[in-house]
Amino acid sequence: MNYFYFFFFLVLSVLILIKPFTNIISNWVMQSKKLTITGVVILLAGALCLYISLTYEFWYERVWSIVTFVIGIALLIRGFVTIFFFKKIKKMLPYFMSNYYKFSIPISLVLVYVSILIVSNDYIGPQKDISSCTSDKDINVICNFFNPEDIVITPDRKFLLMSEFGGIGPYEEQKPGFFALLNLKTGKRIIPNITIANNSWGDPSCKRTYEEQYGPHGIDLVERNDGKLQLGVVSHYPNETIEMFELIKTNESWNFIWRGCVDVPYKYYFNDISLKKDGSFFASHMYERDITLNEWLLTSLLKRNSGYLVEWSDNLFTKVSGTDGSGPNGIAFDEESNIIYINYNQGDKIVSFDLLNNEKLNSSFIEAPDNPYIDNDFIWVTSLDFQPNDFGECEFKKICSLPFSIYKLEKKSLNILDKYSFSKTVFGLPTVAVPFENKVYMGSFHSDRLGFFEIN
Repeated sequence: MNYFYFFFFLVLSVLILIKPFTNIISNWVMQSKKLTITGVVILLAGALCLYISLTYEFWYERVWSIVTFVIGIALLIRGFVTIFFFKKIKKMLPYFMSNYYKFSIPISLVLVYVSILIVSNDYIGPQKDISSCTSDKDINVICNFFNPEDIVITPDRKFLLMSEFGGIGPYEEQKPGFFALLNLKTGKRIIPNITIANNSWGDPSCKRTYEEQYGPHGIDLVERNDGKLQLGVVSHYPNETIEMFELIKTNESWNFIWRGCVDVPYKYYFNDISLKKDGSFFASHMYERDITLNEWLLTSLLKRNSGYLVEWSDNLFTKVSGTDGSGPNGIAFDEESNIIYINYNQGDKIVSFDLLNNEKLNSSFIEAPDNPYIDNDFIWVTSLDFQPNDFGECEFKKICSLPFSIYKLEKKSLNILDKYSFSKTVFGLPTVAVPFENKVYMGSFHSDRLGFFEIN
């Protein structure tokens, strides 16, 4: 709704400056004897706006619902005036038209200001203090995790494996992170042990030592054609690389063996990775690596293309034609159907893309979607239900409670089957939703905990 109102008020700001267009309306009013029917229609439209805005429980905390409420009140007043004060309108109209630009220019500027205000803000309610890691009636939390940005389930289905995110530009300085596992039975956090082996799964020219840290972001896990388990990781620290690990089962957990890496050319800035069984992979190039925050915000506002998918095979990166979009981030590859699912975070949509014919098949509107997670015939996607300006002081807190939603989509059509929305709860800023049995586990790019909620 925010973007609808943004363009709505921008269009109005332009139309009101076109005097010939207003003349048509003015002449019609002056030639009319009464506008009772028009007034009734305006009253009904105002009542509808009030109904829409007030159906949301915390309507006074969301910009779009406040705007809808104000429009409703304005339409009710206008409808009433149109019906009962029609003659006074006809008397005042010639004066307005003779001083047209004295009125229309300030009104146009106000409309432009309102449009920008609407698109840069959404949630204006208070943020709940959730510094204490305590569950509530809606969400259970598991404490002592650090920015669990992306999550996969281990093949034995006993652990969640996650990347603990360090950060990316232009929002913050890139910092090191690491990896963690959650024992789904005991709820215990486990740090995997990593050993370094020969580079056999990456580019032979890419090197790594024990002392170097990692900056993990998007991850993916696949059983290779040779039967080994390969974990691919987008890493931002200390350099931009794709890191490859083999997962090895131990008695109580899983450990990593480093099997190689790929240096990322400067023209790419990756967010997520999706592996193929032969060891090649797809990665999502978000935007230029040196993008400024203002440029990022403008891209979000205008929904302009900023990135695309690339494929790495035979030590070469190749652009996947037809995947351009606004802020591509989370991806998930279904090798059986040769379809990849792409979340365009700044474009507010998820897309299914046929890699055989290089064409987009279906799409669904999701506000700021992140990592898609394939669960048999379904896809789970997170949504941030706020605008960039609402982030406020979250940067300086360990976790923030801003509104969000979790979507369950039908994989083939991308139709929305279920939506779980949360506000003022003990979790926030989700990036991935992973269903397991009767629970949905959630990771976050800015959090000191995992969250999960129960489903039927």
